[in-house]
Amino acid sequence: MYLKSLELINLRNYVHQTIEPCPHFNILTGQNAQGKTNLLESIYLACTGKSFRTSREREAINWSSEFSTIQCLLETETRELKIKLQLYPGQKKFFVNENIVHGYPLGWPGVVLFTPDDLLLIKGPPQERRRFLDYELGLFQPQYSHYLSRYNRIVSQRNNLLREIREKRTKNSTLQAWNEQLGRYGAKVLLFRLQLLKKFSPHLRQLHFQLTTGHENLELRYHSSLKATNMYSEEELFNQYLEALATVQEEEIARAQTLIGPHRDDLSFFLNGVDAKTYGSQGQQRTIILALKIAQILQWKNDVNEYPVLLLDDVLQELDQIRRQALLNYVSGSVQVFLTSTSGENLKLGAGVNKILYNVVNGKITKAW
Repeated sequence: MYLKSLELINLRNYVHQTIEPCPHFNILTGQNAQGKTNLLESIYLACTGKSFRTSREREAINWSSEFSTIQCLLETETRELKIKLQLYPGQKKFFVNENIVHGYPLGWPGVVLFTPDDLLLIKGPPQERRRFLDYELGLFQPQYSHYLSRYNRIVSQRNNLLREIREKRTKNSTLQAWNEQLGRYGAKVLLFRLQLLKKFSPHLRQLHFQLTTGHENLELRYHSSLKATNMYSEEELFNQYLEALATVQEEEIARAQTLIGPHRDDLSFFLNGVDAKTYGSQGQQRTIILALKIAQILQWKNDVNEYPVLLLDDVLQELDQIRRQALLNYVSGSVQVFLTSTSGENLKLGAGVNKILYNVVNGKITKAW
C-alpha cells in the first residue's frame, strides 16, 4: 500500500499544502519546528483517525482556523481509497470514498510509526511494554481484546473485594469465585502473549542481527508472575494461577491489590546476554525499536497481505553509519517510507529506488529533487 497524494488544509502550521509522494522513499528535510513531524502526523491521522501527539483535535488545527481537513489517495493491492478527515474542536468526521466511517478506514492501521518517544518501550515502565503486546494482539485477534477487557474488569472488581475483606466487611471465602475467574481469563491472556512472542521472536532476532551486521544478538524475555512457558497449556496455566494466588492471599488482602497476573508482567530485551534497558546505548536501544517496527511491518504483511506506510521521525540520530546504512538498505524498495532529517545529503539509497527530497520551511513544502 502507498500514499499517492496528500492535501492539508489548516493542519498545524500548514495553511494549504499538496504533495504527490513517490511510492518508495520520501525524505523531509529542514530545521526544527518547520513542519516535518506535522506532515507525518497528518499521514498517521489519515490512516488511523488518531494523532500520535495529542488526544485533543483542537491542537492539530491551525491556530487561526476553526477546522482542519486532510485528504489523501491510498493505493492498495486491490483498490483505491479516497480518504477525507475533517477535524473540529471536540469532534472529527471520517470519510472513505465519500462514505462516513468509524474506526480504521482500512480495517487496520495501515501505518507504522517510529518517533523518539518509542524509546520508552525499552527505557520506560512495564506498562509501556505490556501496551505494545496488547496492541499487536488486539489488532488481528478480536478474542484477545475481549479476554483482556474481561480480565481487567475482574482485576478491578477483585481489588474492591480485597479492600472489603481487609476492612472486615466481607469474608475471605468470597474470594474463591473471583480467583477462578481471574485465573481463567488470566491464563487466556498469558497464553496469547506467549504464543505471539514465540512467533515474533525468531523474526525479530534475525532482523536485528542484520541491522547490526551480525555484531549483536537480541533476546526477548517475558517475565511472568507465574512460571509460564510456551510449553504449558491453558489448563496448566489456570492451575498454576490458582496455586500462586493461594500463596499470596494474605499479602493481597493487606494491600488490597491483585499481585499476580498479566497486568504485572514485563518484557525485557537483552543484547549479547546484557540487559539493554540498563546497559544499552541510545543507538543500541534505537536499533532494537527499529527491528521491532520492521518485524511489525512483516507481520502485518503476512496478516493482511499489504505493506503499511512507514513513518520515521528523527530516526537516524544516534545511529552510527553502519546501522544507518543497514536500515536504509532494508526498508528501500518494498515499503513506502517518509523520513524526517535535518539534512538528506548523507542518505545513500540502493540503485533503482525511487526517492524524492523535500525541503520543509515554515509550513511550506518544496521538492528539492
